[in-house]
Amino acid sequence: MATTVAFVSKGREIVSGRLTGAGAPSQAEPKNLGWGTGAGTAAATDVAPFAEAAESRVAGTSSLVTTTSTNDTYQVAGTLTSASGQTITETFLSDSASKPAATTANGAIASTSSTSITVTSASGFPGSGNYNIQIDSEVLQVTGGQGTTTWTVVRGVNGSTAATHSNGAVITGGNAPGSAAVTNGSLLIHASFTGLALNNGDSLTATTKLSFS
Repeated sequence: MATTVAFVSKGREIVSGRLTGAGAPSQAEPKNLGWGTGAGTAAATDVAPFAEAAESRVAGTSSLVTTTSTNDTYQVAGTLTSASGQTITETFLSDSASKPAATTANGAIASTSSTSITVTSASGFPGSGNYNIQIDSEVLQVTGGQGTTTWTVVRGVNGSTAATHSNGAVITGGNAPGSAAVTNGSLLIHASFTGLALNNGDSLTATTKLSFS
Protein backbone atom coordinates (compact mmCIF):
# COMPACT_ATOMS: atom_id res chain seq x y z
CA MET A 1 0.00 0.00 0.00
CA ALA A 2 1.16 3.53 -0.76
CA THR A 3 2.13 5.69 2.19
CA THR A 4 2.53 9.46 2.18
CA VAL A 5 5.39 10.73 4.37
CA ALA A 6 5.92 14.36 5.32
CA PHE A 7 8.22 16.31 7.61
CA VAL A 8 6.65 17.28 10.90
CA SER A 9 7.40 20.83 12.06
CA LYS A 10 10.13 19.76 14.47
CA GLY A 11 11.59 17.53 11.79
CA ARG A 12 12.11 20.56 9.53
CA GLU A 13 13.94 22.32 12.35
CA ILE A 14 16.14 19.26 12.96
CA VAL A 15 17.16 19.02 9.29
CA SER A 16 17.90 22.76 9.04
CA GLY A 17 19.89 22.58 12.27
CA ARG A 18 22.08 19.78 10.92
CA LEU A 19 23.28 22.14 8.17
CA THR A 20 24.66 24.54 10.80
CA GLY A 21 26.58 21.69 12.43
CA ALA A 22 24.17 21.43 15.37
CA GLY A 23 23.42 17.95 16.64
CA ALA A 24 24.97 14.66 15.60
CA PRO A 25 26.30 13.61 13.24
CA SER A 26 27.91 16.95 12.42
CA GLN A 27 29.71 17.98 9.25
CA ALA A 28 31.40 21.03 7.79
CA GLU A 29 28.78 23.72 7.34
CA PRO A 30 28.07 24.53 3.66
CA LYS A 31 28.07 28.31 4.11
CA ASN A 32 30.93 29.33 1.81
CA LEU A 33 29.69 31.54 -1.03
CA GLY A 34 31.34 31.52 -4.44
CA TRP A 35 30.52 32.70 -7.94
CA GLY A 36 31.54 32.00 -11.49
CA THR A 37 31.39 33.01 -15.13
CA GLY A 38 30.55 29.74 -16.89
CA ALA A 39 27.50 28.84 -18.95
CA GLY A 40 25.09 26.02 -18.23
CA THR A 41 21.89 25.09 -16.46
CA ALA A 42 22.24 24.44 -12.75
CA ALA A 43 20.46 21.28 -11.67
CA ALA A 44 20.71 18.49 -9.12
CA THR A 45 23.18 16.77 -11.46
CA ASP A 46 25.86 19.45 -10.96
CA VAL A 47 28.91 18.54 -8.89
CA ALA A 48 30.92 21.74 -9.44
CA PRO A 49 30.67 25.35 -10.67
CA PHE A 50 30.73 25.81 -14.45
CA ALA A 51 33.73 28.17 -14.28
CA GLU A 52 34.58 29.54 -10.83
CA ALA A 53 35.82 33.13 -10.87
CA ALA A 54 39.21 34.22 -9.53
CA GLU A 55 37.91 35.75 -6.31
CA SER A 56 38.21 33.76 -3.09
CA ARG A 57 35.10 32.21 -1.61
CA VAL A 58 33.51 34.11 1.26
CA ALA A 59 32.22 32.59 4.48
CA GLY A 60 28.60 33.71 4.68
CA THR A 61 26.56 34.36 7.79
CA SER A 62 24.18 31.48 8.40
CA SER A 63 21.01 31.38 10.42
CA LEU A 64 17.79 29.44 10.85
CA VAL A 65 14.69 31.40 9.87
CA THR A 66 10.99 30.67 9.71
CA THR A 67 9.12 30.18 6.46
CA THR A 68 6.19 27.96 7.47
CA SER A 69 7.15 26.59 10.87
CA THR A 70 9.82 27.66 13.35
CA ASN A 71 13.39 27.32 12.04
CA ASP A 72 12.36 25.30 8.96
CA THR A 73 14.73 27.26 6.66
CA TYR A 74 18.52 27.37 6.45
CA GLN A 75 19.71 30.81 5.28
CA VAL A 76 23.15 32.05 4.23
CA ALA A 77 23.94 35.69 3.41
CA GLY A 78 27.27 36.83 2.02
CA THR A 79 28.91 39.51 -0.12
CA LEU A 80 31.44 39.01 -2.90
CA THR A 81 33.44 41.85 -4.48
CA SER A 82 34.67 41.72 -8.06
CA ALA A 83 38.41 42.21 -8.61
CA SER A 84 37.97 42.86 -12.32
CA GLY A 85 35.44 43.63 -15.01
CA GLN A 86 33.54 40.39 -15.57
CA THR A 87 30.08 38.92 -16.10
CA ILE A 88 28.86 36.69 -13.29
CA THR A 89 26.41 33.94 -14.27
CA GLU A 90 26.37 31.60 -11.26
CA THR A 91 26.56 31.45 -7.48
CA PHE A 92 26.85 28.49 -5.14
CA LEU A 93 27.31 27.34 -1.56
CA SER A 94 30.07 24.90 -0.62
CA ASP A 95 31.16 23.24 2.61
CA SER A 96 34.75 24.37 1.94
CA ALA A 97 36.39 27.79 1.79
CA SER A 98 39.01 26.35 -0.58
CA LYS A 99 38.48 25.72 -4.28
CA PRO A 100 38.70 22.17 -5.65
CA ALA A 101 41.20 21.20 -8.34
CA ALA A 102 40.54 22.66 -11.79
CA THR A 103 42.16 22.34 -15.20
CA THR A 104 41.21 22.93 -18.84
CA ALA A 105 40.56 20.78 -21.87
CA ASN A 106 43.64 20.44 -24.09
CA GLY A 107 41.77 20.26 -27.37
CA ALA A 108 38.08 20.32 -28.19
CA ILE A 109 35.86 17.44 -27.08
CA ALA A 110 33.97 17.22 -30.35
CA SER A 111 32.15 13.92 -29.79
CA THR A 112 29.50 13.08 -27.20
CA SER A 113 30.62 9.45 -27.20
CA SER A 114 34.40 9.84 -26.89
CA THR A 115 35.72 8.12 -23.76
CA SER A 116 39.16 9.74 -23.76
CA ILE A 117 39.91 13.40 -22.96
CA THR A 118 43.18 15.31 -22.71
CA VAL A 119 43.73 17.97 -20.05
CA THR A 120 46.44 20.58 -19.61
CA SER A 121 47.29 19.44 -16.07
CA ALA A 122 46.24 16.78 -13.57
CA SER A 123 47.64 18.69 -10.58
CA GLY A 124 45.38 18.50 -7.54
CA PHE A 125 43.18 15.72 -8.92
CA PRO A 126 43.21 12.24 -7.33
CA GLY A 127 46.07 10.03 -8.54
CA SER A 128 44.04 6.84 -8.23
CA GLY A 129 40.48 5.63 -7.90
CA ASN A 130 37.40 6.81 -9.76
CA TYR A 131 36.25 10.40 -9.32
CA ASN A 132 33.89 12.88 -10.95
CA ILE A 133 34.60 16.01 -12.95
CA GLN A 134 32.32 18.61 -14.51
CA ILE A 135 32.70 20.36 -17.88
CA ASP A 136 29.99 22.98 -18.49
CA SER A 137 26.76 21.11 -17.62
CA GLU A 138 28.14 17.60 -18.17
CA VAL A 139 29.39 15.40 -15.34
CA LEU A 140 31.94 12.71 -16.27
CA GLN A 141 33.54 9.95 -14.21
CA VAL A 142 37.29 9.45 -14.56
CA THR A 143 38.02 5.71 -14.57
CA GLY A 144 41.53 5.57 -16.02
CA GLY A 145 44.66 7.66 -16.55
CA GLN A 146 44.53 9.17 -13.06
CA GLY A 147 47.66 11.21 -12.41
CA THR A 148 48.28 11.73 -16.15
CA THR A 149 46.92 14.25 -18.65
CA THR A 150 44.93 11.70 -20.66
CA TRP A 151 41.86 10.44 -18.85
CA THR A 152 39.48 7.60 -19.64
CA VAL A 153 35.98 8.76 -18.79
CA VAL A 154 32.36 7.67 -18.61
CA ARG A 155 30.19 10.33 -20.23
CA GLY A 156 26.99 11.91 -18.95
CA VAL A 157 26.98 10.48 -15.41
CA ASN A 158 25.01 11.60 -12.34
CA GLY A 159 21.96 12.19 -14.55
CA SER A 160 23.68 14.71 -16.84
CA THR A 161 23.77 14.66 -20.64
CA ALA A 162 26.92 14.13 -22.72
CA ALA A 163 27.79 17.23 -24.75
CA THR A 164 30.57 18.70 -26.88
CA HIS A 165 33.05 21.08 -25.26
CA SER A 166 35.47 23.64 -26.63
CA ASN A 167 39.24 23.68 -26.41
CA GLY A 168 40.15 25.37 -23.12
CA ALA A 169 36.84 24.50 -21.43
CA VAL A 170 37.14 24.59 -17.65
CA ILE A 171 37.19 21.17 -15.95
CA THR A 172 36.49 21.06 -12.22
CA GLY A 173 36.52 18.20 -9.77
CA GLY A 174 33.39 17.60 -7.71
CA ASN A 175 31.74 14.95 -5.57
CA ALA A 176 28.58 13.11 -6.57
CA PRO A 177 26.34 11.65 -3.84
CA GLY A 178 28.20 9.14 -1.69
CA SER A 179 31.66 10.32 -2.79
CA ALA A 180 34.33 12.38 -1.08
CA ALA A 181 37.15 11.62 -3.54
CA VAL A 182 37.76 15.22 -4.61
CA THR A 183 39.17 17.47 -1.89
CA ASN A 184 36.96 20.55 -1.34
CA GLY A 185 34.60 19.32 -4.03
CA SER A 186 31.19 19.30 -2.33
CA LEU A 187 28.43 21.77 -3.22
CA LEU A 188 25.12 22.27 -1.44
CA ILE A 189 23.39 24.63 -3.87
CA HIS A 190 24.28 25.89 -7.37
CA ALA A 191 22.28 28.61 -9.13
CA SER A 192 22.70 29.98 -12.65
CA PHE A 193 21.15 33.15 -14.04
CA THR A 194 21.30 35.76 -16.80
CA GLY A 195 24.73 37.38 -16.84
CA LEU A 196 25.35 40.21 -14.39
CA ALA A 197 28.04 42.59 -15.71
CA LEU A 198 30.32 43.87 -12.93
CA ASN A 199 33.12 46.41 -12.85
CA ASN A 200 36.21 46.22 -10.69
CA GLY A 201 35.09 46.89 -7.12
CA ASP A 202 31.42 46.09 -7.65
CA SER A 203 29.86 43.89 -4.98
CA LEU A 204 27.07 41.35 -4.99
CA THR A 205 25.20 40.40 -1.84
CA ALA A 206 23.46 37.03 -2.07
CA THR A 207 20.95 35.57 0.36
CA THR A 208 20.30 31.86 -0.17
CA LYS A 209 17.44 30.06 1.56
CA LEU A 210 16.86 26.32 1.72
CA SER A 211 13.43 25.47 3.12
CA PHE A 212 12.18 22.04 4.18
CA SER A 213 8.50 21.23 3.88
